[in-house]
Amino acid sequence: MRLDVLLFELRLFKSRTQAADAVRAGHVLLNGEPSKPSHEARAGDRVTLVRRGEEGRARSHAFEILELPRGSLSREAARALIREVAER
Repeated sequence: MRLDVLLFELRLFKSRTQAADAVRAGHVLLNGEPSKPSHEARAGDRVTLVRRGEEGRARSHAFEILELPRGSLSREAARALIREVAER
C-alpha cells in the first residue's frame, strides 16, 4: 500500500494530499529513512511522524504497522492496526 494512502487510511492525516505533502517535506520517516509518498509500506514497517512544536523543537511519534487497512475504517479500528514504539 502506498505510504500516503496508508497514513490517510490510518486517520493520521485528514486527507491523502496532506499525507503526501508531509512525506515530501520530510515529516514522515519510513523505517528511519525519508521516503516518497508512493513508497510501498508493509506490515512490520516502522513509521515516524516528526512535528515541530511551538518552541521550534522537533517532536516525534513512532509506531509499527501491525496490519494494513482494508477499506474505510473508523478511527478506533484504524488505531488497532498500529502499535506505538519507543524512540531509540
